[in-house]
Amino acid sequence: MKNNKSSALGLESKWIPAGLILIVSVILCAGIISCAGTSDKSTNANNSYVANKNTSLWKYIDSLKVIDTHEHISSESELLGLQIDIFNLFIPYIVDNLESAGITADEMALMKNGQAAFNERWGVFNKYYPSIQSTTYILALQTSLKEQYHLKDWSLEECQRVTELLKQDFATKGFMQKFMDKNKIESMLTFRSPSLEDLRRDYGDNKITIVPTVNNICVLEAKSLDDISKITEMPIKNLDDILAGIDKLFKEYDARGIKNIKFGSAYNREINYRSRTRSEAEASLQKILATPFDYSNAVPNKYYVFTLSDYHIPLDDYLGVYMISLAEKYNMNVIFHVGIFAWNFNSVKNNHASSLEWVIKNFPKANFVILHAGYPFFDEAILLAKYYPNVYINMTWDHIIERAKSIEVIKSYVEMLPTSKIHLFGGDYLFPQQIYGNVIFTKENLYIALSDLIENGTLNEEQAKKIAYDWLYANPKAFYYR
Repeated sequence: MKNNKSSALGLESKWIPAGLILIVSVILCAGIISCAGTSDKSTNANNSYVANKNTSLWKYIDSLKVIDTHEHISSESELLGLQIDIFNLFIPYIVDNLESAGITADEMALMKNGQAAFNERWGVFNKYYPSIQSTTYILALQTSLKEQYHLKDWSLEECQRVTELLKQDFATKGFMQKFMDKNKIESMLTFRSPSLEDLRRDYGDNKITIVPTVNNICVLEAKSLDDISKITEMPIKNLDDILAGIDKLFKEYDARGIKNIKFGSAYNREINYRSRTRSEAEASLQKILATPFDYSNAVPNKYYVFTLSDYHIPLDDYLGVYMISLAEKYNMNVIFHVGIFAWNFNSVKNNHASSLEWVIKNFPKANFVILHAGYPFFDEAILLAKYYPNVYINMTWDHIIERAKSIEVIKSYVEMLPTSKIHLFGGDYLFPQQIYGNVIFTKENLYIALSDLIENGTLNEEQAKKIAYDWLYANPKAFYYR
C-alpha cells in the first residue's frame, strides 16, 4: 500500500515510522479524536475495581515488574520532537467507539484535521462523549492521564493543558524510559513491518524488541511485487524471487536474534491456512498479476483493511505456510492476531481461533500464540491450548475491552490450563503515555480473579502470587526472548 505518512495529522512526515505507516495512517484517516465533555464531566470518580488496596495480594501484584508483550510503539528517536496532542491518544480504540456512536464522515474529517481549531475538534467529540463515557477504552485512557498529567475532566481547558504537557514530554530525551519505569515494564515487544529497514531501527538503551509482521508479504496485485522488493531489498519479479526474499528476511531475523513473527492476516481473510502445491501458487500469482485489485471492499475510512478474493488465497496460503515452516526451522514463535479487530466494519467470521487448527497440527515444533485470547470466543483458544502443547494464550488488549469477561476467563485458565500457557499483558498502543491505564486494569482484573479463587478454596495466597508472577513476568520473559 502507498505510504500516506502524515497528511491526516498535519505533522512532519518523520513522525510515522516506516513499519507503522499502514497502522497509523489508517488510524489518522479514521479521525484524530479530541477529548470531550463539559467541565462537569469529572474524572474524579474512582474507577478502580479494587476497593481495598491494602491487602498483601494486591500489594504484591502491584509491585510486580511486567513484560509488555505487544505494542506498536516507535523508537524514542522517531518520536522525539513530534507535536503530539491529546487527540492522538484516542487512537486506535476510542475512534471505533465514536464511529459506533454515529459520528458522521464530515465530523470525522473535522476531528482528524490537525490544522482545525482545537475547540472545534473538541466540540465534535463532546457531542458523542455521553454515549461512550462508560466504555473501558476511555476509562483506561482517563486513568492514564489522571495519573501522569493529573487530568481533572474532559473539558476544553483540561485537554489543552494536557496537550502542552504532552508536547513537553515528546521534546525531552529519556521520556520513553520514564514511562516504561512508571509502568514497571522491564522490556517490550513492538510489532512493525517485516522489512529489513525496520529491522535495523535503533531503540537505544530501551529494552524494546521488534516483532516483524510477516503477513505484509502479500501479493494483492502487480505493484505488490515492488512493495515486497522494498521489504526484502532485492528485485522481485516472480514466485522464486518472493521465496528467495522471504529466505533472506528470515536468515536476517535469525542472525539478529528475532524470536517471534506475527500474522495479522485475520484482518484480510480467514486464517484457515492450508498446504498448496507449487502449481496452485503459480496459477494464483498469474491471476493476481493480471487482475487489478478491487479496493471497493476496503473498510470505510480505513483503506488498508481489505478482503482477499478467492483467487488470492492459494498464493497467500502457500507463502504463509512457507513462512511458518521457516519459523519452525529457526525456532521462532508464530503469533496470530485472533478475535476482535481494531477498526469497525470487519468480518466476524475471520475471528475464530479454531481456524488455526490445521497449522497447529502440521507444525508441532512451532509454538503458536493466540493473541487477544481470541476474544470474544475465549473457549476456542482454551480448547486449542488444552489440546496442543504448542499453543499459548496472550491476553494483549483484552483487559480494556470487557473487564468482566477478562476476569472470568482468568479463572477458567487457572482451572483448565497449565499455568505455563498464559501471557497476561500487552498494551497494543502507539504511544507510551497510553499504557498506564491498561497495566492497572490488567493487574486489577488479575487480583479480582485470583481473590475469588482463593475465597472458594481453589488456590491459597502463595499459589496466587506465583501465578501472578508467572503470567505478568516469568512466562513471557522466558517465552519471547532468546
